[in-house]
Order: sequence, then structure tokens, then C-alpha cells
Amino acid sequence: MKLGEELSIHELEKLDFGEDFKLALSRAINGANVYIVGPSGSGKTAMLRKLGLYLTRLGREALYVKLEWVKYGWGLSDYLKRYGDKSRELVGGAAGDIILLDDGELLWSYSSVYRNLVRDLRGRQIAAAFREFDIDTATILLGDGFTIYLQTRQTSAHTAKIPLGLSFLGKTAEITVL
Repeated sequence: MKLGEELSIHELEKLDFGEDFKLALSRAINGANVYIVGPSGSGKTAMLRKLGLYLTRLGREALYVKLEWVKYGWGLSDYLKRYGDKSRELVGGAAGDIILLDDGELLWSYSSVYRNLVRDLRGRQIAAAFREFDIDTATILLGDGFTIYLQTRQTSAHTAKIPLGLSFLGKTAEITVL
């Protein structure tokens, strides 16, 4: 399975996030911050990028900011100089009025590293993806927002390893009820 940054825009368009995506897009269109929370592999980055792609097509200017790419002391202009082209490639448009913040949990894990970036983000609309979420800290740093919790996606259905109806003394059987 590809990581969210590895998906092409064509592959991104095909992903279906159902009602979660529709709610996130609706809130973002109306100016709300959107926080996408879930474990690794749940599709947070892909949903964040798809959100940016749709917002760009609606005339908004989305900037994708991957916190892992931000170096110590950088502000938003430093990030744009180094990753502006990559951001446009990932969301299909120009950088600007809505910030797509990936790996948002790093803000409170390494607050001194991101101090200048957080300063530059204040007052801007944010859509962010988090592995771990602290609603109080997110509200203080980024403002109130609409939160969506994603589950890990299952890639294949589980099957019963032992035929049903057989008795095994002293053995363990793994059975999944569908």
C-alpha cells in the first residue's frame, strides 16, 4: 500500500472516503478548521491531500505542509522556498489561504522546533492530520476545528483457519465471525 504522499493525483481522485470526506469538505468550504485523526495506515494523509485537491478546484489556494520536512526555526516562507513546488505537485494548485498540515502531532512533541511556523499559521484556516490528538493543544495552537476520527483500513477479509463443526481437544482454533 502506498503512503499518502506517494499517490498520484489520479490515484487520489479514485479513493472513496465516504461521508467522512463529504463532511470534511463541507466544513472546509465554509471556513472551518478540519482535524483528521487516526492511526498509521488509516488514510489521513490521502484524505488531507484529496481535501486540498478539491478545495483547489473550487478556487481556494491550498498549501501542503509536511511537518517532517520542516527544519528547526523555519517559518512558512522558508518552507515555501524549499517545498513550494512539491506542495503544488501534491495538491494540484498554488499555495495560500488554507494550510494542509500533515503530521500535526509533531507540533506539541517538538514545540520549540516549530515555534516560527506556528506563529505564521495563526489566523489561517487549517486542515490537519494527526496520529495522536490533543484537542486542547490543537485549539490553542490552531483554533477550534471539526474533528474526524479514522479507523485503520482492512486490506483483506479474515478467513476461518479450521473447518467449522469439528471438535479438537487440546487444540486452539481461530474463527472469525462475519
